[in-house]
Amino acid sequence: MSNQLPFWLKPHVSFLNKDSMHHAFLISGRKGVGKSQLVHYLSAFILCNDIDIDVCGNCSSCKFSSLESHPDYHELLVLPDKKLIGISQIHDLRNKLYESSFLGKNKVASLVDIEKISMDGLNAVLKILEEPPKNTFFFLTTNFLNQIPLTIQSRSLDIKIDPPNLEETLDWLTDYPKEDVLKALRLNDNLPLAAKHFLDEGLLKIRDDFISDISGIIKEGKDMTVLSNRWINEEDSLNIKLEWMSLLLSDTIKFNADEAKDTINPDTDNISKYLSKHSNIEKLHQLLNKTNSLWNLFSRETNLRKDYQLNSLFVDWERDLGISKKI
Repeated sequence: MSNQLPFWLKPHVSFLNKDSMHHAFLISGRKGVGKSQLVHYLSAFILCNDIDIDVCGNCSSCKFSSLESHPDYHELLVLPDKKLIGISQIHDLRNKLYESSFLGKNKVASLVDIEKISMDGLNAVLKILEEPPKNTFFFLTTNFLNQIPLTIQSRSLDIKIDPPNLEETLDWLTDYPKEDVLKALRLNDNLPLAAKHFLDEGLLKIRDDFISDISGIIKEGKDMTVLSNRWINEEDSLNIKLEWMSLLLSDTIKFNADEAKDTINPDTDNISKYLSKHSNIEKLHQLLNKTNSLWNLFSRETNLRKDYQLNSLFVDWERDLGISKKI
C-alpha cells in the first residue's frame, strides 16, 4: 500500500516497524501538502493484523470498507458549529481510548488541526500522551507547528512534510497537459495534491466559467439574479464559486491597499484591480465577511433556501461594488 503514497510522503514511512513504534506522531506542513494521506496510511499500517506486511488488505482489520468505519480508529475534528475542539471532546476521546480494542489489537486516535484545540483541551491531550492507553497510537496534525506547545511537541515524534519542487511535481503529473498543471498549481498555492484534485474534478473549466461570469457582469452589466439562478442549478460547484468570490474580494482589498504582489489568484487580477478603484474599503471588508459567512453556511448546512440566500448576497455585491457598471 505504501507504493500508493505520493513520492514526497514515502520517506516518512520508510523507517516504520510494527514491533517498535513511537506512540505519538506530530505531523506538520502546509494545508493540502498530504498530512491526511500520511495519517490514513500510518493508521491502516498500525491497525493491520499482519506484522510482516505494511498493509495486507486481507485481515479482519483491513477489510473494513473505510478507515472512518473502523471501530478502533477515532478521529477528532472541530464540530461544524464550533471554532475550537473543546475539552469535552477530548474527554470523550479519552474514554473511548481506555476501552478495550474492538478487534483486540491496536487503536488509533487522529487529532486533526490541533492548533484548533482549546488550551484546556491541549492540557488534557498532554496528560493522555504522558500516560497513553495500552496499544494506542496518536497522530496529531497541524498547519502551524509554531502554535503547538513545546510540551506536546516533546512527547511526539516530529514529522515535517514539505511539498516537492516544481520539476518534481511536473514529473509526477505527466498524465495532464503541462499548461493545465501549471495553471492548477498557481490556483492551489503550488500544492501537487490540491492541483491534482483540481484537474481530476474538472475545476479548470469551472474556474474559467466563473471568471467569464464575473467579467461579463462587470463589462456588460448583466443581471446577477440570472447568474444566481444558474449557479443554484449547478449546485455541485456552488461552494467553490463562493470560495472564489471570497478570494476575489481578498485580492481586491490587497489592490486597494497597494499590496498587489500578494494576491492569491493572479488570473483575476484585472477584475480585482478594477473593483479596487471603484469600491470603498470599508464596504469591501463588510462584503467579504458576508460572502465568507454564506460560504461557511453552505458548506455545513444542506437544508437551506440557497436561492434566497445567494440572491441576497448578489444584491449586496451589485450595490456595494457597483459591478453592474461597464469598465
